[in-house]
Amino acid sequence: MNLSLDIKRLYLFSGIFFLYCLAAVYFEVYVALVFPVVLMLGWVAVTKTKYILYFLAFATPLSVHLLDERYSSINLSLPTEPLIILLFIGVILKLLKAKKIYLPEMSTILGILIIVDLAWLIITAVFSTMPLISAKYVLMKSWYIGVFYFLLTRYFRSDSVAKKFIWSFITAVVLLSIYTLIVHASGGFSRAYAYTAMRPFLPDHGMYAACISFVVPVLFVFAIHGQHFGYSRALRFVCFVLFVFMIVAVALSFTRASWLSLVVSLGLYFILLAGIRFKYVVLVLLVLVGGLLANMDYLLTDLSRNKNESDDNIENHLQSVGNVSSDPSNLERLNRWGSGIRMWEEKPWLGWGPGTYTFQYGQFQLPHQMTIISTNVGDLGGIHSEYLRPLAESGLLGVFLLLSIVFVVFSTAFKHYRVLSGSDRYLSLAVFLGLVTYFAHGILNNYIEFDKIAVPLYSFMAIITAIEMNRKNAKKNSQK
Repeated sequence: MNLSLDIKRLYLFSGIFFLYCLAAVYFEVYVALVFPVVLMLGWVAVTKTKYILYFLAFATPLSVHLLDERYSSINLSLPTEPLIILLFIGVILKLLKAKKIYLPEMSTILGILIIVDLAWLIITAVFSTMPLISAKYVLMKSWYIGVFYFLLTRYFRSDSVAKKFIWSFITAVVLLSIYTLIVHASGGFSRAYAYTAMRPFLPDHGMYAACISFVVPVLFVFAIHGQHFGYSRALRFVCFVLFVFMIVAVALSFTRASWLSLVVSLGLYFILLAGIRFKYVVLVLLVLVGGLLANMDYLLTDLSRNKNESDDNIENHLQSVGNVSSDPSNLERLNRWGSGIRMWEEKPWLGWGPGTYTFQYGQFQLPHQMTIISTNVGDLGGIHSEYLRPLAESGLLGVFLLLSIVFVVFSTAFKHYRVLSGSDRYLSLAVFLGLVTYFAHGILNNYIEFDKIAVPLYSFMAIITAIEMNRKNAKKNSQK
């Protein structure tokens, strides 16, 4: 009897769906055809959230940015952002429905800092010089944090879920890299062609390189330490082949910041392997920074002698990193950084408001710092630094909170490598080294507002948080 009723319902809903689609086509309201799809995805998001998250991990590198000039409000990455917004709304509704808000992630310092950073972002948005721009920026960052940090942390308490999520992302990144290299090959692998070969999936080579760099150290750890995950020799060999392929993909992106970020990540791997404590790394870093500041005049004089400019030759292209006398890209970065610092000097405590740098920096450019790629109105992108951006937009506390988040990620990962063993130890190591690539890349570029970077960034931090929560629970249970 129940089976017959279910069949009747299936026929009824199928008939209604068919008539609905027929009516949409007849009246040429084709946008109405999207509604059933959204409804279905909403149902899956509520009942099968885990699979939607896997899909988002796969779809993010391959999403296409839609910017319709006829409607300035339409500015989405498809198909990812509508799904992320749906999940975020679900998270908010669940919190509102709950009699008692329970956030176990707040038992970790990293979780607390991310919440405080978001709260400060909201405060600075209230006092923003461009409230609407700041409100949009805060909302966007809220759904990335809500879904890919807080929601995913709970799923990542199971390391099998975390590994499936990572592999979904890796698979898409490899496909993206294959596509980009095929297009790049049609242009003879030239540097100029490398800047647009990844379109329509990403706007430029910098974001592409930052995105694919996340998985390079992960594949390295999977290949070298795969036995701790139960990986067979064959799978570990596949990981090694993919690692080599991704190294080639990053090299041919002609993105110097990503090349350097991989070197930093590899260096940290050997530091961890050597068993060096984090406090000694911090001490050495402080000494190095102090030495650089004390000898800044000599350093700038030496850099001014570097005449190597961006080139198709990879060696010359890498050497051009230190050219601050004639390389337009480097000089424009100095222009943007100087503008950002002057913005901070004018509003040191609350900044100009989240997301406002691009619209405000033009008035802070100095004529002698402007380059052939500068514009008087200052409408060609961001500050080119993930660390100077909050300084200009959210003041001193903004950049302090960001640096604190980075510091805690480092200290937690070093602790995990020292006190954990097996799968947890090397999973934490893999995602930490992946995060390092962007923490280093972020010195020279800023892409955190894009899903291509925000998704791996917050999800990798969620894995570290989940491992830390499991470690604390295991410690408590052992003490009982």
